[in-house]
Order: sequence, then C-alpha cells, then structure tokens
Amino acid sequence: MLEQNAVVLKVEGGRAWVEARESGTCGSCGSGGCSTRRLADLFGQHERTFPVENVLHARSGDKVIIGIPEGALWRSAFRLYGLPLMLMLMGALFGQYVAGDMAAAAMAMGGLMASSLLQRVWRDTFGWKPVMLQSVDRSGLVVGYSS
Repeated sequence: MLEQNAVVLKVEGGRAWVEARESGTCGSCGSGGCSTRRLADLFGQHERTFPVENVLHARSGDKVIIGIPEGALWRSAFRLYGLPLMLMLMGALFGQYVAGDMAAAAMAMGGLMASSLLQRVWRDTFGWKPVMLQSVDRSGLVVGYSS
C-alpha cells in the first residue's frame, strides 16, 4: 500500500475531503544537487484535494494517512497510456492490412475512440480510489485504524 499524510478539509456525508501535499523530494540529502530535487523545484509543490470514504469518522482539521494499493499506479498508467496506444496501433495495422493508408488512419482514430469508451465504462473498476488508513494526532502518533 502506498501511503501519504493528509489533512481533512471538510466532511460531507460519508466522505471526507482531504488535502495531501506532495513532498517532491526524498529529503535524504540537503545538497539540492540531485535531479529529483531540481525537478521538484522546477514544477513546484502542488496541493491535491480529493474525497475519500470517511471510515475513521474524521473531522475537519484531523490528520490522517491515506493509501492506494501497490499496483494501482501501474494499472492507471496502462489504462491512460498503454491501452489507447495499443488500440490505436492495432486499428492502424488492421486498417492498413484491409484497405490501405486511409483506412489505417481511420481505424487508428477508431482505436483511440474505443479506448476512450472503455475507460468510461471501466472508470471505477481499477482499484485506484484512495482509502483512509489511519488517524494521526497532533504529536504524530497513530490513534486509529480502518478495518
């Protein structure tokens, strides 16, 4: 499970809106010379706000630890980049085999549209949704776990 510290901004029904701040760098060196540090400085730190199920009954201002499953990033990357590329190339090859260049271009576009439709149908089935794992008190101690 990939974990991130977050702060609860507001609670609406059974969901909590949390804000996670990207660290950008590993923090293991203070020299600022590694490429990770330079990239983080170039793109800056971004605050991310998103909803999670409020299984710990957290309140506004509470600190929590949220997480996503290990394979979720790979599945998301395939879904967003690999699947459209694969369907586009398959469509282009099939179109080229059947009727030539114009059909290849048309079938490549058809493959991209098919991947868009598949992504809409499979939107919530890839396990990407973050979950609230633990509640943290002001001193940094874990005070609650989700079951």
